[in-house]
Amino acid sequence: MRKSIKLTLDGKEYTARLNDNRTVEDILNMVPMKLTLQRYDGHEYYSSLPKKPSIKGVPMTSDAHAGGIYYYDGWNAFTVLFGDAHIAPFEVVHIGDVNEDVISQLAAAGANVEAKIEVN
Repeated sequence: MRKSIKLTLDGKEYTARLNDNRTVEDILNMVPMKLTLQRYDGHEYYSSLPKKPSIKGVPMTSDAHAGGIYYYDGWNAFTVLFGDAHIAPFEVVHIGDVNEDVISQLAAAGANVEAKIEVN
């Protein structure tokens, strides 16, 4: 059974289905947590995690899609995308997908978004 989280962004609640991999398990062990996500490169919001999750043996991708949640090991970053991005040569772990339309809220948001992540 796939796990899910409750993701609250600037007070608006979303749910996200998570993939089944070691990185996700490590991140779930950090929740509940609050993060201040910073806008980056016109397609995502990101924040460093309190600890570095493992990516050993976990599939990676260079194609990230809007509405997806990803982990970038290079910055120890939890990211939520509001635009599609091909990021080669960099690679990320696909953590999961937000079930509702998070794209319009994030596209209109400012430099920072307050995030709360909880087990659903």
